Amino acid sequence: MIKLDTNKKQLFDGSENDLFNKEFLIKGEKINIKHIANNKFKKLRDIINDNDFNIIIKDLSIIRHDELFESYKSSDSNLSNYYLIHNNNLFVFSYREFQPGRYQLYLEGMYSLK
Repeated sequence: MIKLDTNKKQLFDGSENDLFNKEFLIKGEKINIKHIANNKFKKLRDIINDNDFNIIIKDLSIIRHDELFESYKSSDSNLSNYYLIHNNNLFVFSYREFQPGRYQLYLEGMYSLK
């Protein structure tokens, strides 16, 4: 695994309707929230090795929560983390409803799985 970029970028801040109708261009690929929303970060552990998983957590300052169930959140915005694997690239996102009716989506980091 090779780190490509760990500079957090805000992709979206607005209403739910606008979010589900928006496409984002990332590394030349069109991506929308439907590609991301079902890929909770904790599932990534079953796909990549533990060492790489822990490196991502450290690189992106992700916080693991275990109160009722295992979840991962970004350290600065407390948004839930998600991932997407596309063309041997791993994208890590943070996303959730930030305020009633207001959603935020960030690209937390990118890695190459080659």
